[in-house]
Amino acid sequence: MTSLYIHIPFCVRKCEYCDFYSGVATEHDVDRYLDALEHELRLRLPDGFAPATVFMGGGTPTRLSEKQLLRLGDALRSHIDLSNCAEFTSEINPGTLTPEKAVALVCLGVTRASFGVQSFDAHFLKALGRAYEAGTATQAVEMARAAGIQRISMDLMFALPGQTLDHLREDLNAALAHGTEHLSLYALTFEDDTPLTRQLLNGEVEPCPQELEREMFTVVGETCAANGVRRYEVSNFARLGAECRHNIVYWTLGDWHGVGAGAHGMLDGKITRNAADFHAYSRALLQENRLPEVETEQLSPMARAESLLLMGMRLTQGVELARFRQFAGVEFASVCGEAAARLKRQGLLEMTPTHVRATPAGLLMLDSVILELASGMEQPA
Repeated sequence: MTSLYIHIPFCVRKCEYCDFYSGVATEHDVDRYLDALEHELRLRLPDGFAPATVFMGGGTPTRLSEKQLLRLGDALRSHIDLSNCAEFTSEINPGTLTPEKAVALVCLGVTRASFGVQSFDAHFLKALGRAYEAGTATQAVEMARAAGIQRISMDLMFALPGQTLDHLREDLNAALAHGTEHLSLYALTFEDDTPLTRQLLNGEVEPCPQELEREMFTVVGETCAANGVRRYEVSNFARLGAECRHNIVYWTLGDWHGVGAGAHGMLDGKITRNAADFHAYSRALLQENRLPEVETEQLSPMARAESLLLMGMRLTQGVELARFRQFAGVEFASVCGEAAARLKRQGLLEMTPTHVRATPAGLLMLDSVILELASGMEQPA
């Protein structure tokens, strides 16, 4: 089955670390964007489309008003059959949620709320450009549960400038105290052309020492495991049965349509990319009556298998060998066998009859493991 990603590219303000496509917009811009989004649903999706999962991200979907969220729900129901949808996630920045918006999300079809908390510490929120959200996470979770949203996930960041192991433990304990079923823990990365990176280059902040970041990675895993929230992906932890089904589609290189400005999709190895400009996106759909794609790319069989390694090795279960063979047209051992043997001897890789996966030590240096495996995969001329 095919999934659906919906991009809402609007924010109250841009966070200091963020390089995802988003921007500040007027209410007129948002309403025009919703017109365009409905038109893209009409042009892109097949009749009777029934997604396996839906994920609404951004930006900040809850930057939309209650009325705009309800309008989006009407558009979705006009073009999509949600009767067999196993999971409908919406990203939420805690400071933008109201009880009315929470109810509107449920009317829209949302069953899972993914809260971008990042930290419970006001000092670190300020440094990340999110001071306005200090102290709002608890109330936002209560609003979501009261409205009937079934699953709660939280995103936290670590390896922040000035953060200690004690700071991290406090954030983890605060998140777990909310009874969240799912946690995503991401180490801060300094992305190109972001305010935080400019602060780094100007000597205004210092990055977390590498050894401390490795200690934090270990503490995250140990704390979550001790509380019954197991790692199932290098940065994601869930109680049994609460794994994010939509993200598993990405990590196993499944099929999904992407709608909205800046959205990517993939169908049978063909990647689509929409214009990452909500003005250009709306103009293409509303004035030119065409899909806003700026690029499409058909992956070769080996490139598709390499992408499967890149994504699938993030999972603790690893990559299914039969799926690798399905994409590449050859056995894993024939192209990656030598590299896999070296990594196995180093204690970084495990092989089973059905899967190849990183060991706990391998997860600590996953980028190197993946590069080593991919070294034997020559691309056709």
